[in-house]
Amino acid sequence: LQESKLHNLPNGDLDSVGLFQQRPSQGWGPASQLIVPSYAASAFYRALVQVPGWASLPVTEAAQRVQHSAAPDAYAVWEPEARDLAQVLTGEVPAGLTCQFSTPTKTSGSSTLTDAMATQLGSPALGADLSPARGWTVASWLVANAYAYRITAVSFAGLQWTPSSGKWASKPPVQQQVQLTRAGSTGAGT
Repeated sequence: LQESKLHNLPNGDLDSVGLFQQRPSQGWGPASQLIVPSYAASAFYRALVQVPGWASLPVTEAAQRVQHSAAPDAYAVWEPEARDLAQVLTGEVPAGLTCQFSTPTKTSGSSTLTDAMATQLGSPALGADLSPARGWTVASWLVANAYAYRITAVSFAGLQWTPSSGKWASKPPVQQQVQLTRAGSTGAGT
């Protein structure tokens, strides 16, 4: 949030690029890879685990030891929002992510839903029983990407989200698989 406001920037200060504004000249990797969010995040976390005692440090201090920002205290401003996002996107908070929109008539982007899920979430994602945390991670990802992939419903753990309501509501039965429906499909996919 501090470095790019979650925008995948093609450039920045000096030779900085990507979400984390990492610099190829500082050993983070080639610019062509640093603009790939999964690569940039992996590079950040590989550096973070090398920081002694990182898990017990304040977030701003741990981030500074990895990023070496010119404004070392600036990370603290974003900590509450970052914690909220992390808790929702890792499934720690069930049904924590929602949005409301009208379903588009055309899919945007060139990747298929299956390819995007495999790249960004790994396996398992759909078609398997999932732990509550993993299930909510997958369900949250689907909600976050619902507009692009014309998803009209996401169900997990006895709750269902729809873009028209923008809310999670009770929808028995309680299942251990994430299910979804897409515009133009004939039934719920798993």
